[in-house]
Amino acid sequence: MIQPASRFGIFKNRRLWIGLGFGLVIVGASLKLLAPTAQSPTVSGDSPAIAQTGEATPVTLVTAELTAIQEGFNATGTVTATELLPVTAQASGLQIQTILADEGQSVRGGQVLARLNSSLLQAQLTQAQASVAQAEARVAELRSGSRLEEINRAQEGVRIATAGVAQAQSDLELVQKRVQRNQTLEVEGAIARDRLDEILNQARIEAANLQQAKARLAEAQSQLTELRQGPRPEVITQAEAQLQQAQGQVQLITAQLQQTQILAPASGTIATRNARVGAISNASEPLFTIIQGGQLELELMIPETQLPQVRSGQVVRITAENNPDLSLNGQVRTINPVVNAQSRQATVNVMLPINPSLKPGMFLKGEIITRNTQGITIPTAALLPQTEEQAVVFVLAGDNRVRRQTVAVGELLGGDRVEILAGLEVGDRIVLEGAPYLKDGDQVTIES
Repeated sequence: MIQPASRFGIFKNRRLWIGLGFGLVIVGASLKLLAPTAQSPTVSGDSPAIAQTGEATPVTLVTAELTAIQEGFNATGTVTATELLPVTAQASGLQIQTILADEGQSVRGGQVLARLNSSLLQAQLTQAQASVAQAEARVAELRSGSRLEEINRAQEGVRIATAGVAQAQSDLELVQKRVQRNQTLEVEGAIARDRLDEILNQARIEAANLQQAKARLAEAQSQLTELRQGPRPEVITQAEAQLQQAQGQVQLITAQLQQTQILAPASGTIATRNARVGAISNASEPLFTIIQGGQLELELMIPETQLPQVRSGQVVRITAENNPDLSLNGQVRTINPVVNAQSRQATVNVMLPINPSLKPGMFLKGEIITRNTQGITIPTAALLPQTEEQAVVFVLAGDNRVRRQTVAVGELLGGDRVEILAGLEVGDRIVLEGAPYLKDGDQVTIES
């Protein structure tokens, strides 16, 4: 089956086509001159040698077929990534320890591409976790309230402090009585003034001791009251805040540890790898670049005069001059609305199929298919060109005779076939080999 082909300018130079036809005619005439001369002298000189002998001309036939025809034009461009994702290290200043992916490798979203040194962060995490444990214990203690033994100790403290106050009160009263007696004796002259001053000083000391004892009692009673009432809400709130702070530190270090694993942000193909073992990570420099989904496209440069023929979704046949085995179909994705002021060209982005032979930066040729149609085609070798747009073919008629038929010629197609615009019908049987020796009405024998 003949593959569809495109119309190109090469066939529009019909001088080449006409020259080819004249060449075929000259060859045919030369062969007739060299043919055997054992003919009847009464036969006209312009009849073929085979006709003069009454023998049928051996020929081979082909059939006029309905063929898919594609029209288009060529352009060149460069292969680029449809979406190129940079992969950077979020944690800066850490040494790259392991690399797990390389250029050209297909990766999944979330796959580990490299690992950074995390020993320092691991130590910080252990310390932060210990702080969390300590804060949790403090909050639990405050929330559980005072234990019975603590209250009992506080009650014992109040009892001792009460006894202390009673003792200090008793001592003060005793000294005060001594002061009264000695004051009378001092008036009577029984004791010296110095002795009375000593007793007065002792009374002041005992009064101070009583005040201290009362203060200790008040403190003991306050502690007992607090223990019985439990911790104050603001104390618990403060302890809870300290716990949240410690937990936040753990979360921060955990997040930093996760950042020591360089992950692929999406599935695709590694385009470049800049990461090197032992290098220091820098958040501003990509370690990898990924072609998202492995999807590539061809950026074709199209002259502005041909832009009206291009529309989204058109088929584009892709080939490479340096790789004859590369042949695939793409599809127009977008048409850049801006035309370059210097080159008068616009960029047309063509989606490429997934193919391991395609690499970013490759220079390829794209044939944009602007029209798909069907037409009658025959091999070019069956034509005898006459003018720029016409040629002659010989169609097999009844009784194995041929009919000379003028046809309107279209464009050259792939597979050495030509489009026939008028003069033939689908299924007509056309002489392929032997046509230069025929004239209208000649009888032929068909060779396989």
